[in-house]
This record gives sequence, structure tokens and C-alpha cells, in this order.
Amino acid sequence: MKPDTAVPRFSGPSLEPINPKLLLPPPRLWFITVTLLAALLIDLFPLSDALMPWRPEFVALTLLYWCTWAPRFVGISIGFLLGLVMDVANGSALGQHAFAYTLLAFGADYFRRRVVSFPMWQQMTFVAVLLELCAIVVFLMRMMSGGASPGAPYFIVPPMTALLWPLMLVLLQRQQQRAALSER
Repeated sequence: MKPDTAVPRFSGPSLEPINPKLLLPPPRLWFITVTLLAALLIDLFPLSDALMPWRPEFVALTLLYWCTWAPRFVGISIGFLLGLVMDVANGSALGQHAFAYTLLAFGADYFRRRVVSFPMWQQMTFVAVLLELCAIVVFLMRMMSGGASPGAPYFIVPPMTALLWPLMLVLLQRQQQRAALSER
């Protein structure tokens, strides 16, 4: 007779207590403001004509991060305001970026509970899809208002920007963890 090998029947979540070091504290409002302003400054920093079409969309990426990880502080209204600032700063028709960032914030808020549990490659795919939809909205509004076509790099930049998502997670979440540990 074979020895009795017990196979655990319960395969649900662990009943072990959660390590408090893994939980992120709520972010400080000043930290959110600084990161959004830094992203805005990076997006508005002048580049050469050859590099300008290839610039990652830092405002959209930062907005997407905060709408996903801190929806109580950053949401659709902040997306709308950031979009208006981008419209004024870029000299584009008023409302292009505002509408696109509003949709981006809505999408991030709508899917945020699922996205945070995705593996990294799925999170990056989700981010790429949302950023591409945002770019398509701006493109369509630009075409309806009689603007010039931005060219092929315009549609390549959102997936390239999504490649920065893991870096964004590491930088901003590490800063939040440091702040939590320093308060103890």
C-alpha cells in the first residue's frame, strides 16, 4: 500500500496576515500635484523638430497612473483640467485633449479594480490600448477641425509610452512606500 499523501483541498487565498510593507498608503496631495506638474513640464519642454513626434505622453501616463492608484484624489475632472492646459499650451483647438483625457480618466477609473490585479504585461497592454484610444480621439478631433495630419509616429507613440508603465509604477510606488516608512 502507498503511503498516504495528503493533498490540501483549500486552494483559495492565503489566510496569512498581509505584510503591511506591501500595502501602499494613500498618497499625499502635494506628491500627486508635483508629479502631474512635472509630467506637464516634461511634455511642454521644447524638443527639436525631429524628436517632437516621438515624445512619450507623460501627462497622459501620469494621469492614468493616479486615476488607477488614487481615484479618490484624481479623476475625470482633473483629467479635463489637464487636457485644457495641454490644449492651451499646444495651441490646439480647445477641448481636444480635454475630451481625450476625460475619456482616459473614465477608462482608468472604470477598469482600475481589475487592472491592479493584472500581471505587468497585461497592465502594459491595457495602458497601451487606453493611450491609443486617447490618441485616436485627439486625431479625429484634429481632423474634424481642419488640422494637419500628424503622421505615422503619432500612432506609434502610445504603445511606446506604455513601455514606461513599469518604470512609473516603480518610481511612484517606491516613493509612497518611503513616505509610509518615514512616518513610522
